[in-house]
Amino acid sequence: MKAALVLGTQLFEHSSATVDAELILFVESEWAFRRRPYHQHKIVLLLAGMRHAADRLEGSGRRVARIPLSDGVRFADGLRTLLRAHGAEHLSWMSATDRGIDSRIQRLCEAEGVRTEIHPDALFLTPAADLDDWFAGHPSARMEDFYRWQRRRTGILMEGDAPVGGRWNFDADNRQPLPRGGLTIPPLPFPEPDALTGAVMEEVARRFPDHPGDAADFWLPVTPDGARAWLADFVARRLPAFGPYEDAMAAGEPFLFHSVLSPLLNVGLLTVAEILDAVLAAPDAVPLASLEGFVRQLIGWREYMRGAYRANPTLRDANHFGLTRRLEPWWYTGRDIPDDLPVPVRTVLERVHRWGYAHHIERLMVLGNWFLLQGYHPREVFDWFSALFVDAYEWVMIPNVQGMSQYADGGGVATKPYVSGGAYLQRMGSWWPNDRAARESEFTAAYWEFLATHEEQLADNPRLKLALAQMRRRRTP
Repeated sequence: MKAALVLGTQLFEHSSATVDAELILFVESEWAFRRRPYHQHKIVLLLAGMRHAADRLEGSGRRVARIPLSDGVRFADGLRTLLRAHGAEHLSWMSATDRGIDSRIQRLCEAEGVRTEIHPDALFLTPAADLDDWFAGHPSARMEDFYRWQRRRTGILMEGDAPVGGRWNFDADNRQPLPRGGLTIPPLPFPEPDALTGAVMEEVARRFPDHPGDAADFWLPVTPDGARAWLADFVARRLPAFGPYEDAMAAGEPFLFHSVLSPLLNVGLLTVAEILDAVLAAPDAVPLASLEGFVRQLIGWREYMRGAYRANPTLRDANHFGLTRRLEPWWYTGRDIPDDLPVPVRTVLERVHRWGYAHHIERLMVLGNWFLLQGYHPREVFDWFSALFVDAYEWVMIPNVQGMSQYADGGGVATKPYVSGGAYLQRMGSWWPNDRAARESEFTAAYWEFLATHEEQLADNPRLKLALAQMRRRRTP
């Protein structure tokens, strides 16, 4: 018997691992969802996605075997049960992105006398071997170097050897706050849950009542068709304005012009190739700055995070500043939030509990910024992001949190700590009544205190020389 295993983050409509399989296996492990207090929406997305995938396969005539969540087993026990029950002699699966999963499955199969075959990870554009070779040859290279290599390697947005439009990126054009007169923000195309998804929502609410979020408010597509409709809506309605406002924030707008494709892309409901085809075929009305800004996130930042994760196996335990503070329970529960928590942090925290999501600039410059300024241990921050966000997995959270957001590696991933006072947040989001209130806010006070506390560790960073000089002038009598 030749079997194939489908993991919850590999919900592809077509998978090389399942092509020749006589039996396709799914394991719903309740224990896996209890390792952390995962947001209920993340659990719904994975469970509903797995069950829809299994139903699609059965509907096409494939034979499927499942371990249901109700069995309450660990993943390894569930897989072992299926292999034995069906007499599997061979197991294939797609390589998992997170470290250690492949080796654990392989060891289990060896113990059971089952032959194995691992297929390439299809969640990314860049083959793993090419990615590893590039990082090995560029131990201190930055994302911009990687991104230009990607553009040259793929030919995307290139005219021969030159970038389309004569520039590699349009960052200078893509840092605008929302206009003061307001702007019409197209709403996301929230799908109506079908019967299967509705049943999952009810089950998750019943089994995981103490986890953050409310499963009844689940809002994402869970099938490839639904994901493609979500993508098409983004290209038609939000991509044109994405670039200029990709770093903007607004207290009443959790999504703005962002695609919110990462929850779907990171579980295989969409592929990078599908997304590229859609955005590169966008009408000419889409400005190049918006198109390039989105492509940079997709083939630059996302793939760079994967490469940094693979190249730095010790990054998880980094703590450059030696920070020790533990996260208080309210970060996870959303209850009894302190009254003096700054407005931007409170607002974004509340919407993370509502949606399991915040866009990238809020993650970095509101939440990550505040965590670092307040001295929280970077591993605590990693655990929180991993639990609360619907698109969070180890391969992206370790380099994104430990490297970029918390600067825990001392500059391996990012060129400087991403910290700021209230002035930047006010400029990009108008969080306080006026600029003076932003300058006098607890956010600004924490920023200057951070620079003073870690002055010695930051003194050699050329990108912080001006900020450190300002800090010294402020404390001079």
